[in-house]
Amino acid sequence: MKKEICVVVDMINGFINEGVLSDPSINKIVPETVKIVEHFLTENKDVLSFQDTHTMSSLEFEFYPPHCLKGTRESDLIPELKPFESHMIKIEKDSTNGFFAEGFQTYLKNNPDLESVTIVGCCTDICVLQFAQSLKTYTQTIGMRMEIKVVENAVDTFNTPNHDKQVFHDQALNLMRNAGIRVV
Repeated sequence: MKKEICVVVDMINGFINEGVLSDPSINKIVPETVKIVEHFLTENKDVLSFQDTHTMSSLEFEFYPPHCLKGTRESDLIPELKPFESHMIKIEKDSTNGFFAEGFQTYLKNNPDLESVTIVGCCTDICVLQFAQSLKTYTQTIGMRMEIKVVENAVDTFNTPNHDKQVFHDQALNLMRNAGIRVV
């Protein structure tokens, strides 16, 4: 049987429901994300949840305002995913790219038979893009065949005056397609 996982990227309060980097419009992907998580768990497949979890000394705060501090509601899963939390593998990350998080590196090392990764979450042009491209580059570098899929209607990004949500979302999807990542 093919080893397949779902990676849920930053579906936490601090990017959707509250805090300086939140954008409630990302809620539109919640129903599809929940459906995918339910499907993977029903099939007894692993679901990993990347969760931005920072301390005040995070180097990321040189570029972004303080957000998703460890122990705050901002770093918690959104309420719609809370019922699944005990069945998910939580991986805290202190950067935009979960690929380099210790928890993910350990998971990758312990699952050499991994053949397929389905990615959902936010933000399409930052955390999702960086993770998907890093995973693709890694698998190509070591000669490992792996299908990497991003579910188009289960990823989204934020809107601000200097960050046009649709433009950045579409550009990120195109970059991933051009890197050999399947956008489904």
